[in-house]
Amino acid sequence: MMSEDYWAVISYSATPLRELRRTDEVAVFAWISSNLPVVGTKIDWDNVGETHGNWRLDDDAALRALAREEVCSRIRRRGPAVHAGDGLSPTGVHIPHENCADVIAALLAIPEHHYFLASDHTWLVVVTTEGDLDTLDFR
Repeated sequence: MMSEDYWAVISYSATPLRELRRTDEVAVFAWISSNLPVVGTKIDWDNVGETHGNWRLDDDAALRALAREEVCSRIRRRGPAVHAGDGLSPTGVHIPHENCADVIAALLAIPEHHYFLASDHTWLVVVTTEGDLDTLDFR
C-alpha cells in the first residue's frame, strides 16, 4: 500500500517537480467552488457553459497525452497555471511555460484527480482517474 508520504518523497522531491514554486492548493478549490456550479464536492459539468469540452478515454496513456497537450497548449498561448491534486499531492504547484510537458507528465503519474487552473483564471482543465478530461475556457 502506498502512502501520501511515498508520493511526496518520490514525486515532489525529484525533477521536474522539485524546482516548482509551491502554493496552497486550497485556493484552487475555493476558486472553483465560488465560480462554478458544484454538486457536493464535484463540478456540475452539465451546467458550466458552452465552452466546456469533455473526452472519455479508457486508455490511460492516451488520456495523459491528451491532457498534456490541452494544458500545455493553454499555457503556451495564455500563460502559467497552478496544479492542485485532490488526494496524494502534498501541495499545489505553479506550472511555468518552460518544460510544461515534463511537469504535466510527472503530475499525471500521481493517481488522483488533477485540476489545472490558469493563474489568471481564464481556463480550467480537469483530469480524473476514471478517464475523463474536461476543459473549460472562461474568456
